[in-house]
Amino acid sequence: MKAGPVEIGTLLQNRNRYCVPIYQRHYVWNREKQWEPFWQDIRTKAIERLAGRERRFSHFLGAVVLESRAKPSVKQVPSFQVVDGQQRLTTFQLFLTAARHYAKAIGHVTTEGNIKRYILNSDPHLMEDADVEIYKVWPTQSNRQLFVDIVSSEDRAALKKKYGDYWFANVQRDQVKEYATTPSMLRAYGFFYDRIKHSVETDDLHDDLVEAPELEDEAEQASDDSIPKELKLDAIWQSLLEEFKVVEIVLDEGDDAQVIFETLNDRGEPLLAADLVRNNIFQRADARGEDAEMLFKKHWKPFEHFFWSQMEKQGRYKKQRIEFFLANFIAGKIAGDVTISKLFSEYKGYLRPSRNSTVPRYESVQAEIQDLEAHGSIYREIIERSSGSRLAIFSTRLRAWDVTTINPLLLRLWASDMGDDEKERSLELLLSLIVRRAVCGLTGKNYNNLFLNVIADLEKKGWAYENLRAYLLGLTAESGRFPLDAEFENALLTKPLYSVLGSPRVRMLLSEIELAKRGKKQEDKALPDTLTVEHILPQDWRTHWPFTGEVQPSDTDHFQAMHAVLEDDSVVGRIVRRNRIKHTLGNLTLVTQSFNSAVKNLAFETKRQEFEDQSILMLTKDFVKKATWNEDEIASRGKLLFEHAKQIWSS
Repeated sequence: MKAGPVEIGTLLQNRNRYCVPIYQRHYVWNREKQWEPFWQDIRTKAIERLAGRERRFSHFLGAVVLESRAKPSVKQVPSFQVVDGQQRLTTFQLFLTAARHYAKAIGHVTTEGNIKRYILNSDPHLMEDADVEIYKVWPTQSNRQLFVDIVSSEDRAALKKKYGDYWFANVQRDQVKEYATTPSMLRAYGFFYDRIKHSVETDDLHDDLVEAPELEDEAEQASDDSIPKELKLDAIWQSLLEEFKVVEIVLDEGDDAQVIFETLNDRGEPLLAADLVRNNIFQRADARGEDAEMLFKKHWKPFEHFFWSQMEKQGRYKKQRIEFFLANFIAGKIAGDVTISKLFSEYKGYLRPSRNSTVPRYESVQAEIQDLEAHGSIYREIIERSSGSRLAIFSTRLRAWDVTTINPLLLRLWASDMGDDEKERSLELLLSLIVRRAVCGLTGKNYNNLFLNVIADLEKKGWAYENLRAYLLGLTAESGRFPLDAEFENALLTKPLYSVLGSPRVRMLLSEIELAKRGKKQEDKALPDTLTVEHILPQDWRTHWPFTGEVQPSDTDHFQAMHAVLEDDSVVGRIVRRNRIKHTLGNLTLVTQSFNSAVKNLAFETKRQEFEDQSILMLTKDFVKKATWNEDEIASRGKLLFEHAKQIWSS
């Protein structure tokens, strides 16, 4: 390895190409974190140069790690692979292009030509492939076309003509929109152009501590100093090339590029673990002589979709979706816990041969990426829930129960060699376990270990529905046992599910029972999302729902019932019973948006008519013909609903 400081000008003046590997992340620097500090450093150095101050020290901008590439032809420009530093190199080129365009705009042709030498390689007629080799920096494919269009554009007008949609429509305001929809490279170019123009045309380079105000009317931005514009411009762009340095690290053949890359990114603003995983994969592909570019385009490109970069929150972690996928993928493969904060280390550990084996996990990097791609497709089905597959439908039904710890098992199950029917029956069984345990008030805190243990058991005995069923029904611990029909029935009939489970989960229970009562497959007839849970005997029943008999509860009775638990024939005991039973499944139904909420607490005779108008719902048909509605009717309806529930969530 050769390492040492080098001026930016020296680095870019050499007739070299700096090629960013296809698998590295796209340009991500932004105004607040990188462009503003970078510009302020350049502005400070430009002020020093114009004031004639002694230049005591250079400004370091981090490291650039390069790996020399083979030179198959004497006509080819020498090229280096950029292991680390692509964000810096790209930013240098965008800044210099902005300076070049401004030089041309104010008529300084010599300056424009001088700057161009640091952006494009000379003597294209001597190159083997001039269309590519002329560019000193060759970014990753996702940014390449835009980058080429920016740095090769003849002037600002030509660039604006091609990307005019990203400029403000006002002709007087020649600025790139700083919107999230504007590509980052174009925003960077626009930012630097505006800063350069402002500093050259105002007194902004007089004092480091005083910035000239930016005015809406460019004509008002006049400078009171006598420094020619060309000198100011030269001070700005030459500051970057002469006053700034990077540590250039050129790797020898035996150096491990990935180890160096990880070390350099261990502090500061770290890369995503997914970035480290990706780079590690393709570094190994290069080292093994596999076609990294083909592997990226064919198998990794799906992971570049916006879907994978969306932020999600699971537990105390908020990370991009791809990180949760990788954690679930590894956990499913090893049937063990994964520390998501150490995800990259976990992935490298996973790649090592499994215990008591010397056989590598994968025979090739291609096989590894194909496995990730296949499981990524499954994970996307689980999350998006839009494909209409049995897995997507299962995920939709599972959503209300918020059990994401099952995802490693789902990945393995759906990727297994089970038949389609076995997979579907397995999903139904897993959902039954989760629903029954929730209804029965059993904890889900140990689900992570439970589902990982399921994977381990199926790995030993084979991926088959009967093996899954035998394992689940054989569990006896409270943290994982499968409630049987009697316990499930008792919970559905007696537990105040509305207050225990909450409205979303009760709505899911009732929705599935509604579909079962219709006798249609769930994928054929979906219920509207606007349905809500309604209590037949209202939650506030005191005014319009008196007890049978002469004795009616007083305010004191209701107050005492708030702290009582005994259900007996006393007035307080009857209040306690009613307050519990009103939240049981037998007293709950679904209503559409047309339901008149004004009648929700009125007497049954009044509410019944409103329920009758909810004619599209089968759930209302089993009670609207009743003459009265009381605790006994609630219990009877609960038993009818249980008959459907035990078929839907069967054991």
